Amino acid sequence: VYTGPYPFEAGDSGYDYTFFRLSNALSDGKTTLPIKKFFTQLYDSNSWLSGGRSTATPTIAYRIELFSEKSTKGMFGSFVSFQKNEDGIFKKMPTIIEGPFVTQVCSDNPTTMEIVWRTDEACNGRVNFGEHQYYGNQGYVNLHVVPIDNLAPDTVYEYYVESDDMSARTVVSNTYKVRTAPPKGKSDITFVYTSDSYRESGGGGGENDYMGCNMDVLGDITASAYRDGAEFIIFGGDLIYGYSTNKDDMILQYRAWKQIVSGFWHSRPIYPGMGNHEFLMNVFEPFFVLDKWPYDTDSSEAVFAQEFYNPLNGPETSDARRPSYEENVYSFQYGSVLTMSVNTCYWLSDDWYAGDTTAHGGAPVGYIMEDQLSWIEDKLESAENDQTINYIFLFTHAPILPYMKHVGDGLWWNGNNNVRAKTRTRSDNSQEYELQPEALGMIEVRDRLLKAITTSTKVAAFFSSHEHGYHRTLISKYTPLGVYPDDDTDGNGVLNQYSPNPNLTNATWHIMCGGAGSGFNAEDIGSTPWKPQRSTSHTGYVLIETTENKVGMKFIGGPSREVMDELDDLMAVKNQ
Repeated sequence: VYTGPYPFEAGDSGYDYTFFRLSNALSDGKTTLPIKKFFTQLYDSNSWLSGGRSTATPTIAYRIELFSEKSTKGMFGSFVSFQKNEDGIFKKMPTIIEGPFVTQVCSDNPTTMEIVWRTDEACNGRVNFGEHQYYGNQGYVNLHVVPIDNLAPDTVYEYYVESDDMSARTVVSNTYKVRTAPPKGKSDITFVYTSDSYRESGGGGGENDYMGCNMDVLGDITASAYRDGAEFIIFGGDLIYGYSTNKDDMILQYRAWKQIVSGFWHSRPIYPGMGNHEFLMNVFEPFFVLDKWPYDTDSSEAVFAQEFYNPLNGPETSDARRPSYEENVYSFQYGSVLTMSVNTCYWLSDDWYAGDTTAHGGAPVGYIMEDQLSWIEDKLESAENDQTINYIFLFTHAPILPYMKHVGDGLWWNGNNNVRAKTRTRSDNSQEYELQPEALGMIEVRDRLLKAITTSTKVAAFFSSHEHGYHRTLISKYTPLGVYPDDDTDGNGVLNQYSPNPNLTNATWHIMCGGAGSGFNAEDIGSTPWKPQRSTSHTGYVLIETTENKVGMKFIGGPSREVMDELDDLMAVKNQ
């Protein structure tokens, strides 16, 4: 087990991180966490001998790394706060083990936000925000969600949180600076997009495989985004390895992910979406999987909503039997930028034995149900007439134009329109339940989405991920995409020629960036009728900088985080 003061040199940097310095071995599953040495010269990085330089209760980060004779068995990390009594004895205190995070920071209501944190013991909660104090109303709980209001837009405030247990033992967080969202219409906005941070077998071990996540790459990206001045991060899914049958296992992985990105999230919001690895499932013989139920509490979608803090303005499901879209499909405005989270990994199912993804109902990767598709169309149409919105970005997991590992799925499935979701429905004739395919096939869903995107004059880019690398492809009336049903010349539901679609009136960039640390994918050259303008397998992220007149884009990648792709203005293609 390794330990180090946390946050390292609290009060000296705006970005919290761990720095381990001492270690101790485990014996019979037990060990002692080294603390005393951090109260001695040469080890007192947090100035605890003189009372500290921060509001934070003395806290150490610890990491347990388990080995067998042949291999590493895994890691676990968390925090523990303590108090040093006058007799020199250390006493454990309630501990903030997650957060605090700034959430709901957006221009939809720039005078409010929420501060969220989790304690290891049941406590109350309060936030010291600027000159005011705000209280949680949940009583003694582990998860604290405190609304903050009456704020000035586009203004920097300082805050810290406190929690008391029932015996009045108190833990206090570090102090952070947060800027409220600007009013609607503000032009100059900077943000980051990336995705796919789950650990991969063969990924190198160590921090490349931390509780289901690639801590090494993900932590570097969030620190780089902070340095680049990103006001928020949008993350397109595959946060964790997932694919679990155990809800507690899924939650543990989510909390590891939040721990890794917390240096950014203490002061700037992160908005994640769902990928195929955010899959909490039931497994049946011989080998098919369905979204876990009860859907209200144990589905992939429900557990994602329980662990994250996204807007609640997505569509209602047209069938109450299906999982909710709550917090996995949503939108928010930040200045003049509208961002929309689209779920292309909703209500997943698969039958790996039979090779039929929806043999038992559910939806394949990439599919968008009618209720969500209508919501996207309505949202884009409304934004077109909103004077405060200059630019629109949609982000999702499955790519519209895959080019690497996933040409066999995404919103493409090798041009197969037979792929679609299926729902158990009672037959009017037999009164028995039957699997009813959705009216639209995968290619029809793709084409309707593309029509909505390119009808808008404001969509700057459609972000996707799923493939582990980066590529940028122009969607226009000249792109050979295939048109259904015209290009299904033999009528079997599969495209066999690939015409451009003349109805795509406003060209738009499709930017795939799955560069947050999952095992790299290379190009699958010749497998698709389209070819990206730029493609690379480096890790990295997309940096967006908007002004009143243009939208700059950079892909920042590789270990040196150099600019590997760049466009001066994403909107310049609109006349093509």
